[in-house]
Amino acid sequence: MRTHAASPVLPDLVAQLGRQRQLVEYLLFKLLEAQLLLSSDQAAFVPIAMAEIESVLRRIREEEERREELISLLAEDWGMPPRELKLAYLTEHAPDPFRAAFAEHRRNFMSLVDQVEKVTRDNRRLATEGLGRVQAALSGLVEDAPTYSPEGRVEKFVARPVSHDQVV
Repeated sequence: MRTHAASPVLPDLVAQLGRQRQLVEYLLFKLLEAQLLLSSDQAAFVPIAMAEIESVLRRIREEEERREELISLLAEDWGMPPRELKLAYLTEHAPDPFRAAFAEHRRNFMSLVDQVEKVTRDNRRLATEGLGRVQAALSGLVEDAPTYSPEGRVEKFVARPVSHDQVV
């Protein structure tokens, strides 16, 4: 296993990964917050939660650009293509104490990604179930709504089944 020489970029890269990790943790928090809203039928607040999630994602993308800049500088220092400087590579080839820091970031990122994926799947399921409940409620309203006949009598409206998407 080849260990690369120390680079003045390494401390900045470790710090940058720390900032990104904090943002991913914050994203997970916001996703869990949205999950609570979805599971408690607080639909009025879901758009606010989604806007906050989008804001965190935008910040993550901005920080990712900074990380890519640092990776390019490190690749230049080490004389290799930037695409090869993945976190797994850094955990094996960076000099100490940076190797340990990269390994910790990698473990934490892997765990966070698993958690974010699970919560996202759960949120998608809850949102789909919630839409199903709304469609059923709307369907019940349309099918049970009384109307007037041409003669002025109250009649029950009989509608063919439609999905919410077709109504909207």
